[in-house]
Amino acid sequence: STMRVVAIVSALLLLAVRASSQLCVPDCTGRKEGDLVKNPTNCLQYYVCSDPDGDGVLPIEPSVLPLQCEEGYFFNSAESVRQCQTINPSADYCKGLCSPCVIQCETPGTLIPSTLDCSKYEICLETGPQEVECPTATPYFNFENYGCTDDPTVCYDLCDPCDVYCVAEGRIPNPHNCHGYLYCNPPDVALFLCPENEVFNTQSLICENTTDTCDNLCTDTTGAYDGSLGAFLE
Repeated sequence: STMRVVAIVSALLLLAVRASSQLCVPDCTGRKEGDLVKNPTNCLQYYVCSDPDGDGVLPIEPSVLPLQCEEGYFFNSAESVRQCQTINPSADYCKGLCSPCVIQCETPGTLIPSTLDCSKYEICLETGPQEVECPTATPYFNFENYGCTDDPTVCYDLCDPCDVYCVAEGRIPNPHNCHGYLYCNPPDVALFLCPENEVFNTQSLICENTTDTCDNLCTDTTGAYDGSLGAFLE
């Protein structure tokens, strides 16, 4: 019932952990003005931390957009380094990445935002996630303080369904072309087309010969990957 959901939410708010420990977000916790932190989705990029009020009091915020290391460099996020360094091709330098569009319920009691709908969030329970919608008067979920508000600027907006997040080796769907896919080996992305107009199955991750038509998730390009790591547009 609605009352039961409200009671669960009230109880679990006390148990919620920090958003940065659950979500794929740049984290300036414990940093100071000018510190650099990794982009958790891209090992070639980093964020700059800043104190917007200039008073040394939290929060210390990451820059709105990440910066790119020079060609041939990656961002070494080791605590003793935290700067761009020359890439050693023989080293596994691009690891520990995550996708902002994939949020796992790992800790019961955690509240997590919907990746694409700011009016909703989920409660992590032992039995799985429970979706909850914010009230009409406060329709936006603030993923940093776990409450619904009337402020639209606090929405979780890091997931772009038209972007490609190459965070682990393997096949991933091409949001611009459902008749093909991308092969990811961070940070490199390679473009593939299915044979003879087959459709890429986003669940089994293979091309299939089917009579069903497929619709591109994003239709603003010709169907090629156009992210910051490469440009396949023709």
